[in-house]
Amino acid sequence: MPIKNSIIIQKQYKKLLDLFHSHEKAFIAFSGGIDSSLVAKAAFDVLGDNAVAITVDSGLVAKRDLDYARKSSASIGITHKIIRKDLLNITDITENSPLRCYHCKKNIIKSINLFPLFDGSHVDDSNSRPGMKAIKEAGVISPLVLAGYSKEKIEQVAIFLNLISAERPSNSCLATRITTWQPLTANNLYMVEDIEEIMFQAGVNWCRARIDGQSLTIEYGSKALLREKDITEELLTTITGLSSMNIHFLRRA
Repeated sequence: MPIKNSIIIQKQYKKLLDLFHSHEKAFIAFSGGIDSSLVAKAAFDVLGDNAVAITVDSGLVAKRDLDYARKSSASIGITHKIIRKDLLNITDITENSPLRCYHCKKNIIKSINLFPLFDGSHVDDSNSRPGMKAIKEAGVISPLVLAGYSKEKIEQVAIFLNLISAERPSNSCLATRITTWQPLTANNLYMVEDIEEIMFQAGVNWCRARIDGQSLTIEYGSKALLREKDITEELLTTITGLSSMNIHFLRRA
């Protein structure tokens, strides 16, 4: 990276660091992804042990992602705590309406119940998203927004800081794989997680197993062509409930 770019990125990072100097402590809603990892890194660099990353094991997060959150926090050095909160017993969430994300964020923030609470929202996140409404209502601080960070800037700074999450493809919770108004159940979320785990074992870079009624669309990214027929046979053999579904693969770059 050219020196002039390095200097610019250092100035950008200092702007983020400065936001934590006015706080004696910080709690970060932490997924382990690039956005929350950058916030956690900045908080830890300023506040040390007074910065704590909090991950909520909600029943909507894949075990692979929980494990990655542990790995990401350990690489930063920040204290990491996982709170167990089962969101699958909340009707406003399991009915899977267009406001699901609002109710989910609201309950996650309530379960953390530690302040000041920071998150990884950035300027490219739409304010019209239901989850953003819950974040603002709860008074969660979004330092990347305050520092003017776009997704591109986040990636540049994360790479400069050698965050392990910098190269990890973006991801979202398992609930996003189920079409709106199709109820969320432990069974269909486990099914999604198991399908995606098989795909990762097959060598994909990322995967979204989307369920819409009896239709299953497996979106994935992979440089190499996969033997989709063989994977289909493995899925049908391994996972109960797939035999009645129409399975489609959608490979993206």
